[in-house]
Amino acid sequence: FLWLPLAQPHGNPLSFIDALFVSVSGVSTTGLSTVTVATRLNRLGQLVLLVLIQFGGIGLIMLIGFFWLTTGKTITLSERKLIATDQNQIRTSQVVRLIRDVLYILFIIESIAFLIMGSYLYLNGYFPTLEESFFQAFFLTISLTANAGFDITGDSLMRYAGDIPFQLLAMFLMFVGAVGFWPLVEVKDFIQAKVKRKPFQFSLFAKLLVTMHVALWLFGALIIYGIEAGGALAHHSAIDQIMTSLFMSLTTRNAGFSTMMVSEFSSPTLMMMTALMFIGSSPNSAGGGIRTSTLLLVIGALIAFSQNRKQVLVQKRAIKPATVYKSLLVFIVATALIIVASFTMMLFEPFGFTEIIFEVTSAFGTTGLSLGITPYLSGASKVVLIMVMFIGRIGIVALLLIFATRDDTNRIRYPEIDMIVG
Repeated sequence: FLWLPLAQPHGNPLSFIDALFVSVSGVSTTGLSTVTVATRLNRLGQLVLLVLIQFGGIGLIMLIGFFWLTTGKTITLSERKLIATDQNQIRTSQVVRLIRDVLYILFIIESIAFLIMGSYLYLNGYFPTLEESFFQAFFLTISLTANAGFDITGDSLMRYAGDIPFQLLAMFLMFVGAVGFWPLVEVKDFIQAKVKRKPFQFSLFAKLLVTMHVALWLFGALIIYGIEAGGALAHHSAIDQIMTSLFMSLTTRNAGFSTMMVSEFSSPTLMMMTALMFIGSSPNSAGGGIRTSTLLLVIGALIAFSQNRKQVLVQKRAIKPATVYKSLLVFIVATALIIVASFTMMLFEPFGFTEIIFEVTSAFGTTGLSLGITPYLSGASKVVLIMVMFIGRIGIVALLLIFATRDDTNRIRYPEIDMIVG
């Protein structure tokens, strides 16, 4: 659809590889683009991209599940397992409730944010007409919530630099999209319990997701502020320095929007941003990366090994060895993917190591931040990034399950040997 002439301004056609790149970037909620969406897609093309972003943010399987629910179809056990795998759920017993609650919550949040943002943009004179203000708000609300990083102005959110109310609303939507769907459902349950004056306790899983997400956000903001207060942020006021640090730390976790040029930051800050993009958002969210829970288990495994403890503990709870093994596998495969993709792109591109590793990690974390090299990439590098974006969105576990066999090899036990490691 993006490749069709009716989705593009007259006289400025997209190549097929660029249309494919933008399409994958939209459905993977990445935000990297080889073309400027504001000028290379007309209103119809932008609406097509918005549909891809919404589908990608919520998840195709989730939307199919919602269609089954609204049409009265009975969701079978195999279909429940499919939804549970897609949404990183351990149990299949609550997936139907998860689908219903998540879609209702996101619809309410996006609708309210759309009305607030549209009115705010018009009343503050950002756009000349009411129609343009609300269309911009419509696109941005969905793109922010899905952590997609796409805009239709051509300057990301730089025109809103210094606008604290707008940035607070944008950060709220980015946080909602990246913190994980299950915590949102539990917040809804908490509010309902308070209204009915019933007791409610948040699950350990939701507490961990929110704690990890907030901790990494604040940690990143402190690092950016500490390094750049006398550098890239030196000409900003004190409050703008804090807001920019908070915004840029949160956006590296998957959103991809920016209120200033990323290339203005120093090398240590870019390295820290690369690490945050690699970690990504929470599992069961609109984001990508290895996910915060994977990082938590990898750190837990290192601590357990250093203390010669056989169990990995989180909040005085032992994690199943198979889950710890899976987290280590995700970390290793993700690292290998970024190394191989970066090496491949270096064979075709004249750009430096920093630009390429930043671009590849941004694609894997479905973040969309760039040091400005995306429009100048060769066709081969575009294909590499398309694959990385896709893998980053579906997740390493889902990728590896593609190659799983149906044979029950666990029934066979082989003699064990020991090896020297380290």
